[in-house]
Amino acid sequence: MSLNLADLYEGISDLIPDRTALVCDGRRRTYVELDEGSNRIARHLASVGVGPGDHVALHMRNSIEFVESLLGCLKIRAVPINVNYRYVDAELTYLYNDSQSVALIVDEEFVSVVETVLPAAPGIKHVVVVGESAVRDIEGVD
Repeated sequence: MSLNLADLYEGISDLIPDRTALVCDGRRRTYVELDEGSNRIARHLASVGVGPGDHVALHMRNSIEFVESLLGCLKIRAVPINVNYRYVDAELTYLYNDSQSVALIVDEEFVSVVETVLPAAPGIKHVVVVGESAVRDIEGVD
């Protein structure tokens, strides 16, 4: 059995669950809170068929949710693909297709851009939106 970053993180979380693990924009997460958030993402991705070796694009700013999403992907042995949020339509289309991503996790503020690009990225079968209004799926994506 090989360990990955998520396995190591879980070990640390078990040892020091209540210590601060991450501070971003004045928001804090303890190790256990970050672990719980990443578990939610992992369970959700697995429930829609994302599994080991599948590529998941992370179209997000640096944030607590980005770290939760990254760890969530690693927990199910999926491959997280970082997407520069400054990319324009043509660059996003190329990246989504070339990376062979089957799922996309996107910050709420970038949904309008993503909805424009998704028809040209047929490999993405599932989109998760993360933001102030909580985690949700984009309607109409298979």
